[in-house]
Amino acid sequence: MATPAFVKRITRSDAALSLGVFLSTIYYHVVLWTGRYDRQAAPIAEPYILAMWHGRLIMAPMLRPKSKPLVALISGHRDGKVISRVGAAFGIQTAVGSSSKGGMRAAREMMRLGRSGHSLFVTPDGPRGPRMRINSDGILDLARLTGLPILPVSVSMSRHKLLRSWDRLMLPGLFARIAIRFGEPIVVAAGSDVAETSEQLRLALTAVQQQVDRLVGIEPVEAASSEPSRA
Repeated sequence: MATPAFVKRITRSDAALSLGVFLSTIYYHVVLWTGRYDRQAAPIAEPYILAMWHGRLIMAPMLRPKSKPLVALISGHRDGKVISRVGAAFGIQTAVGSSSKGGMRAAREMMRLGRSGHSLFVTPDGPRGPRMRINSDGILDLARLTGLPILPVSVSMSRHKLLRSWDRLMLPGLFARIAIRFGEPIVVAAGSDVAETSEQLRLALTAVQQQVDRLVGIEPVEAASSEPSRA
């Protein structure tokens, strides 16, 4: 049965968006309050570019640096708007853009903020996948142009729900054990081999995500096929 047009208008309204953001923010505060943390300290000083697979995007507030606000690259679709507004409640700034819309503007903003001492946050398989595969050289260009090292990171939770989305998005649960781990920093110099560095980053991101999943006692998520998903 098709959803009536007036229901679609209501759910897509600014009021519905604001309510969703409000409820999500409250819930996330409870998640943070009830969580039991197994948190590794970052191996290098700020600033840096945090890289994490898109399926753990919601965990970004757990990675906030202690100095300047973290700046996250978020897509401009509706889900991205919700994530952006929830992140703002936890001191995370956002640059809105993607490979298909607003990308150059967002990249310039990220470079400006990175050069001014902010740590940056990028999901190299976003916004549409394939899951756990780097789909552009954007993060490598950002690292080369800002001079910031890329720091692979991941978060996992013993209590959660995995959506059946292309990225297998992890929704946080209450009273969970939360593991946070970092990989070794990756420096992208002017003469770095792009393909080699991209593969190095892919392997590091997958390894650190598998590590945190095993630490909390869950089965690691597998990478998708090489073909992008439209789900």
